[in-house]
Amino acid sequence: MDNFRFGTWMVAIILCAFSPIKTAFADQTDIIRPEKTALTVTTMSPKMMEWDNTLLATGNIVAWQEANVSTEASGLSITRVLVDVGDKVAKGQLLVELQNHTLESELAHANAELVQAIAQREEARADAERARKLQKSAALSAQQITQYFITAKIAEARVKAHEAKVSSAQFRLSQTQIVAPDEGTITVRQATLGHVVSPGDILFKLNRQDRMEWRGELPSNELAQVQSGQSVKLSVNGQQTVTGQVRQVAPTVDPKTRNGLVYVELPNTPPIRAGMFASGNITISQRKGLAVPLSALLLQDGMAFVSRVGPDNKIVQTKVTAGPQVDGWVPILNGLQPEDTIVVSGVSFLSEGDSVRIASHQAD
Repeated sequence: MDNFRFGTWMVAIILCAFSPIKTAFADQTDIIRPEKTALTVTTMSPKMMEWDNTLLATGNIVAWQEANVSTEASGLSITRVLVDVGDKVAKGQLLVELQNHTLESELAHANAELVQAIAQREEARADAERARKLQKSAALSAQQITQYFITAKIAEARVKAHEAKVSSAQFRLSQTQIVAPDEGTITVRQATLGHVVSPGDILFKLNRQDRMEWRGELPSNELAQVQSGQSVKLSVNGQQTVTGQVRQVAPTVDPKTRNGLVYVELPNTPPIRAGMFASGNITISQRKGLAVPLSALLLQDGMAFVSRVGPDNKIVQTKVTAGPQVDGWVPILNGLQPEDTIVVSGVSFLSEGDSVRIASHQAD
C-alpha cells in the first residue's frame, strides 16, 4: 500500500514538471508563426474611353457578282482556250475561239447573193424609170408600166432580205469568239479543247470587277439597328482583320431562323477569298465610359472581377460587367467608379483581403 502511494506521488511530480515546458513551447510556436507578406503591385484608376457599340455577326465571304460566260452557238467545236482559272481579264478580252470555217463560207455566200440582188435592183430601178418617162407617150401599155414598177419593188425587197442574211451570218460568225462580259478574275473554267458546244453551255465563271462582299447573319431584332454605310471589322481565320462597309441590308428575314443578311462590301486585298468564313463587328454607334486593361480583368466561373485596392491597402475582389475588348482595353459597363484604384496585372495571384504594397500608380 505504501509502495502504491509512493508511485502515485511520483507521477504527479513528473507531470507538474513537464507542464511549464509544454506551455512554453506552445507560446514560442505562437510567437514565431510568420505573417503573410504583402505583395507589391502596380495600380491605376479606370480610364475614360470612347469605344464602338457593335453587333457581332458571322457569315461567308462571297463574290459580289459571279457572271456566267456562255455561248449561243450550236454544233461548233472549241479550237482555242486562251485563259484559265485565276487569270485576270479585261472587258471584251477574247477567251475562247470556236470552229468557224463553215460560218465563214456561209457569210461569203450570203455576201455574193447580196451583190447579185443589188445588181438586179439597180436594173429594175432603171427599167421602172424608163417606163415612167414613156408613160405619157403610149409606147407601153399601162399593164407593162405597172409590171416594171412592181419588179423594182420586188428587187428592193430581195436586197433587204439578202442584207438580213448577211447580218445573220455575221452574227453567227461573231459567236465563234467568246469574250469577257466584264473585267474580273476567272473563277471556274469548263471550256475544254475539242468540246462541241450547245446553246447555253457555261464555259467560264467570272468574278465581276474582283469585288468581294461578306454576308453576315443577324437576328431580326438586331438587323433593324444596321444601316447602309456603317463600318464593319471582320476577323478572318481568327487572325487577319479586314475593314468593310455595309452596302445593303436584306429586306426580308428567313422565316425558319428569323435571321436576316447584311451585305458588306470588302476591299480587294490578297487575304480575301470567296468561300472564307468570317466573324464581324458591325459598328452601330459610339459611347463613352470607363475601361481597364485586359490584364486587370479576372474571369472566373463565367463572371468578371477586378482587384480593387481598399483604403487599408487590402484587396477587394469587385464583380464588374465587361464589354468586348477593344485594342487591349475592356469597357466596364458597371461595377467601378472613376476614383477607384485597381491592380493592373497579376490579378490571378490575389485573393480577397490580401495585403498589397503599391509600387507605382499609372496615370491616364
